[in-house]
Amino acid sequence: MLVRNKMTSNVITASPETTLADALKLTRGNRIRHLPVVENNKLVGIVTDRDLRLAMPPIWASDTDHALLRDALVTKQVEEVMVTEIITTSPTTPIEDAARKLYEHRIGCLPVMEGEELVGIITETDLLRAFVELFGPDETGSRLEIMMEDKPGELSRVVRAIGVDHKLNITGIVMPRIDASYTVVVHLATGEPEEIIEHLRRLGYRVGSPSLAHEPEHANATPAPVRHWAAEGF
Repeated sequence: MLVRNKMTSNVITASPETTLADALKLTRGNRIRHLPVVENNKLVGIVTDRDLRLAMPPIWASDTDHALLRDALVTKQVEEVMVTEIITTSPTTPIEDAARKLYEHRIGCLPVMEGEELVGIITETDLLRAFVELFGPDETGSRLEIMMEDKPGELSRVVRAIGVDHKLNITGIVMPRIDASYTVVVHLATGEPEEIIEHLRRLGYRVGSPSLAHEPEHANATPAPVRHWAAEGF
């Protein structure tokens, strides 16, 4: 899945001369939290609803201060509070790379650029929704965590056990690495995973559902002898 599959294409923007009051109207009226700032069709900054809210009069301000701050909203311009060092992405960037950028830079959105043109925006909410769609299990399915070694053939062995030996459909799979091992997260299209769990344990894997934290103490796997799939026609 790429950024272009989840980005918002019709981007609401402001200009550097937009007042803070008008920028607030744009964010609140369109229920958005990030407002790219464009000048002469070029992205020059970005302002967030947090930046705008910080410019609003606090409830504890005196009447005089409150009036001054309120007046500032209609006189102060976006260019005075916008961020000009902008982290961007492209439509063809994989969503996991875009998510990594958000995490590393501690930001909430990425303007999507095609050359010099702003063609979209993708937010942390968009990316979260994308990951849920990619890895979220079906409500009627099951989630397994399988600990396996980092060596060639291990994943195919697990997939064969599930899909070939037990004829179960895998609806999602993720492989986060932990030291020299992988804890494979597998979503299965079955509400009764007990048989495949026991089968995988007999093959020598640690297995828990919905996580390894739910693995019974007596279920510690004993490594199974190496099987040569080529000899079995796999």
